[in-house]
Amino acid sequence: KATVSVLYCLHIKMLLTITVLLLLTVNTEELPSKCKVSVAGAGFSGVYFAWRLAVDTHRVAASDVCIFEANARIGGRLYSVKDFPEMSDIEVDVGAYRFAEGDHLPSDLIMKGLLLKTACYDYNCTGGGCSHGDGGLSTNCLKVTDVYGNSRFSLVIETMLEQLISKGAHLFTGTVVTGVLNGGNTIKNGRRTAILTFRGTDHKLHSDIVLMNTPMTALGALDQDSVIFPKAGGSEEAFSCMTSQIFLTGLKVYALYDDAWWYSKLGLMQGSYGTDKEAVPLSGRYQDGPTKCKVKDGHSGLPVYAESPVKYGDCWGALMVYYRLAITNMEGNYWLKMMADPDDAMTRIVPGGKHANVLADLHAQLMEFHAKELAAAGVDPASLAPPKAIYMGNFVRNGTYVGSIGATGCALTKPKKVWKVVRRPNEDYNVFLANQDYGRSFDTFGWATGGLQLTEKILQAEMGLRKPKWLNGAWYEKMILGVE
Repeated sequence: KATVSVLYCLHIKMLLTITVLLLLTVNTEELPSKCKVSVAGAGFSGVYFAWRLAVDTHRVAASDVCIFEANARIGGRLYSVKDFPEMSDIEVDVGAYRFAEGDHLPSDLIMKGLLLKTACYDYNCTGGGCSHGDGGLSTNCLKVTDVYGNSRFSLVIETMLEQLISKGAHLFTGTVVTGVLNGGNTIKNGRRTAILTFRGTDHKLHSDIVLMNTPMTALGALDQDSVIFPKAGGSEEAFSCMTSQIFLTGLKVYALYDDAWWYSKLGLMQGSYGTDKEAVPLSGRYQDGPTKCKVKDGHSGLPVYAESPVKYGDCWGALMVYYRLAITNMEGNYWLKMMADPDDAMTRIVPGGKHANVLADLHAQLMEFHAKELAAAGVDPASLAPPKAIYMGNFVRNGTYVGSIGATGCALTKPKKVWKVVRRPNEDYNVFLANQDYGRSFDTFGWATGGLQLTEKILQAEMGLRKPKWLNGAWYEKMILGVE
């Protein structure tokens, strides 16, 4: 079994902490008066757009790129929770968490463009496949991993941002774009510059190129004089596609244990489980959740950890206990009632805090559900301590700058031309829309590939970029060049 020493892990943790501090401190600079390229939203599509232009192709100087993120964190629907005292150096993906190898965006970007470490989502690649009908077909779902083999999807965005910032790009977190207005000046190809406005300040920023990597809920909160809307000359057809949204509410809940008993005591490494009939609803997966498994003590006396989960090993970590997507508000849902804030996609429950009783209630339900397995293994449930924290990812339709998982109704009514309709809502401006919400197929509903494909189409059709060197050629021909 391959192992990783605790000293190496601490070194990696220190480097990652420096990276996070770098990303957060760049927001202290004043807003500039002009950015050639402005991106609203530091989610997957927005950061990818900036990275392709400034790092991958050097089409624009990184110093001419500004990224504005409404939240205090980056990532959008990619949300790796970390740095709470009870977590040590593990992270919990409460948002997006896996990708299909056949979806060459993002898989080729991750494995060939950024050279990140990946592994099968399922234990020992035994999950039976990961596929959907829009060009993505894979024998396995994959995940981006840390040194323990745990999912850490936000590392993709962090890596692109680190490369952008190191070359001079500007990141502003906690900065809400409130309008994209007529800038008046004409630039090449007869298109006008745009003016960005921001919450809490009269500052105005001029930009030649703007990408709105925001969910529909955030677009709807913009100044109605923004150029993407019909009032300011925007396309009625694009506006119809923007507003004909279908929303999925998404919930993911993880329980953090000092003893990962499902691995260490029961050897449950793979599979789903659950019940909606009890007081605390369960709908989880044993293989989903970060763990650390100690394999031995090193020569220095410090523990050495495995690079992947160990069956019946000395493990601690988090278990997914609930996962649900629904085309409803989930009113009355047991877990959703504990949501702290619809504009904060993560709710944390710890001893002494609000809803702390749920820690014991959940544990009792898990012990009851697994009573037969525990008895067969000779394990007294009373010997297992309750979880020390619960982390809930809550992506809901009344969250403005995080938002639920959306899809435009035009993916049904005009799937062959939806990208052409929405990507540039006003022909007078280089203002583009790219988000998972505007994928051209319901087969990519909830998958990052929908927004990334649209972004690459904008780069090809509107910006003149060629196929990335690292991207599969046949896939590019079909999924990018082959659509309007």
